[in-house]
Amino acid sequence: MIAARVNSGEVPLSYADKRIRLPVGMSQLAEIRLRTGRSACAVTLDGRMLKCSEPFSQEDITACFLELCRNSVHSFAREISEGYITLPGGHRVGFCGTAVTGSGAVSTLRDVSSLNIRFAREVRGCARELCSSAFADGLCSLIVAGKPLSGKTTVLRDMARILGETHRVCVIDSRGELAGVHGGIPALDIGENTDVLNGYPKAEGIMCALRSLSPEIIICDEIGSDAEAVAQCMNCGVKLVVSAHAGSIRELRGRPGISALVDMFDRAALLGQKGSLLELAELQS
Repeated sequence: MIAARVNSGEVPLSYADKRIRLPVGMSQLAEIRLRTGRSACAVTLDGRMLKCSEPFSQEDITACFLELCRNSVHSFAREISEGYITLPGGHRVGFCGTAVTGSGAVSTLRDVSSLNIRFAREVRGCARELCSSAFADGLCSLIVAGKPLSGKTTVLRDMARILGETHRVCVIDSRGELAGVHGGIPALDIGENTDVLNGYPKAEGIMCALRSLSPEIIICDEIGSDAEAVAQCMNCGVKLVVSAHAGSIRELRGRPGISALVDMFDRAALLGQKGSLLELAELQS
């Protein structure tokens, strides 16, 4: 059973589960990828990719898509237009298909051809080394950088848990992945003194936190196009921890939209596989 391998029953995958055969002794899953006309592919935490089914038909993919949306596609219309949905527990499903556009923007997808189910997981203590190093002299503003599947979200979640034991923390969980809020209750441990603004756009969430929650530190995931808006909130006396896609500190500095923001942070951490700390760089000259 897929759910047993990811320690979660929150991912509705019974249709695919009947067709997928995971190898005995396989390490914990990071992703399951389903593609029309191809075998399912299991991606492990150490990056191995293993075929684990007969090819999925278009009808199979559609059935899986509907099940993941709990047969209520319209309820996920906004997320689907952005290419993903977030499930209870913080798991994310990405979609590929044909874009339906209107007014210059993608309104939905049709002919869904592939699904990528990314499993959220808690790794208690994975951020302890980073917290000890980055905050040795007190709280600071920090960018956590890494390649896809380097564990950025998992590390941010554990940072919220660790910092939330002794500081006022606010998590801006735009995509529902950090806290896995379901029915107003975080499904994942993000700390005793941590507040969660779930589903807020990052810029609006940050300003809401500053106005009403008096945080000492704000944590949010995956800055990119939000960088300009986030920059407006940097000088409000509250520290900010964010993540960003980059394979090196140099790449981080060179990313359009983020390069102008980098020097406003105190430090940048680069993650390797499974959230390991490769580098901690000072950004203030």
